Amino acid sequence: MYNSLRNVVILFAGSIVLLGMLSFSAYHEVRESLEYAKSVERIHIIQHEAEQLGATLKELENSHKGYVFTKEDQYLNLIFASKEQISKLLASLQRKVKDNESQLFRLESFKRGFRKHIAFLNNSIRAIRTAGKVDNDAVSKSQIQANQMLRDLSSFQNYQKQLLSVRGMQKDQTDNQMSRKMFLFALFTVILLLVSFGLIFSELRKRITFQDELERKIEELKRSNSELEQFAYVASHDMQEPLRKIRAFSDMLLIRQRAVLNEDGKSTLQKIAKSSERLQNLINDLLAFSRLVNKNAQNVETVSLDILLSDVLKDLSMLTIEKNAIIEYDHLPTISGVSFQLHQLLLNLISNALKFSKNGIAPHITIRYRLLLGSKIFNIPEVKPFLTYHEITISDNGIGFEQEYADKIFMIFQRLHAKSQFEGTGIGLAVCKRVVTNHNGYIKAESVSGHGATFTIYLPNNRNEE
Repeated sequence: MYNSLRNVVILFAGSIVLLGMLSFSAYHEVRESLEYAKSVERIHIIQHEAEQLGATLKELENSHKGYVFTKEDQYLNLIFASKEQISKLLASLQRKVKDNESQLFRLESFKRGFRKHIAFLNNSIRAIRTAGKVDNDAVSKSQIQANQMLRDLSSFQNYQKQLLSVRGMQKDQTDNQMSRKMFLFALFTVILLLVSFGLIFSELRKRITFQDELERKIEELKRSNSELEQFAYVASHDMQEPLRKIRAFSDMLLIRQRAVLNEDGKSTLQKIAKSSERLQNLINDLLAFSRLVNKNAQNVETVSLDILLSDVLKDLSMLTIEKNAIIEYDHLPTISGVSFQLHQLLLNLISNALKFSKNGIAPHITIRYRLLLGSKIFNIPEVKPFLTYHEITISDNGIGFEQEYADKIFMIFQRLHAKSQFEGTGIGLAVCKRVVTNHNGYIKAESVSGHGATFTIYLPNNRNEE
């Protein structure tokens, strides 16, 4: 499942990269197209100005011819206007091709010829105005100079045409390459997305199948647990009667036949009574645990933990006096819960603190309480940080245990000590864990062997629901 998810992520990442490359290529293509359009527009503008320059030069020649043959001043005005126009167009073209040395060279050649031509025209006009005679060769010489300038201008225009053709070929080649590249990017992207979809669809089908199987297993487990709980309750309940008879008849036999029984017989009957008592305790604990597991038997009510603690201390008063125990406790809150369960919780924890005390040292038990925010509770990931919890800690100065067994002690029938050392069925702390779980709370144990133990209970505050 993890590998499939990783493959999907890799494929999606690849698709995103390809889409990014496709977008970048499209952006680059648009920029190239805009640059090409600007370049072509610039070339056409230069061509248009070059054509205007040639046309104006021809108008200049025609105006010169008109003045030579008619000597009318109106042609002088046309000559002056043409000269100004040619100068402006020439300056504009030089600015536009300033980065092209070959074109600048051609314009410089045209400019030198234009200066000579203007000088020639000025001399021709001056001669006509002063001498009043016409130089028959002036028109032909002027035409020869103009043709030379037109050839320079034609070379300039041909270069621009070639440049336009080269740009067009480059654009076609670039467009073809870009089209192929974008097509490949798009194709690979589609393939990756299709493969990703296939993997997701396959994973989804697996998860749906797994979910269905899991739900079926959960139902089977619920049914099995229900049957097991019912069996445990019935079996434990049905074992009570024959067990009571075994204890009763063994006690009767021990009393009535004490005179005729030898020591071995008495010892055997005492062992039977002791084993029966242990079995009775085990059955009682199993019944208690079965009631905790059966949620239908839980009646939620408002419970004063102070009153429950007082009842528990009364129940344990004889043992407390026997061990000279000191029990200190804070005021405990009133919560919503199942009274008999919470009573069992406090009873088991305090009785354990009394039972697992050090020889020759009076037990000292402290019960502390505070209300705190979930964000202040550490080492319990399930705690909701924005809710408040009742924290109840029960600490003792007993024998303690190794911290590595902190989770094991809450498992049913788990014991850290031999039966000969400490009596018990190994169910007490499992009951505590179940009670806290039934109340949507958490319990943890902390200890150092030989230095006592601390059990901390976290129960959600009822006001969280308001």
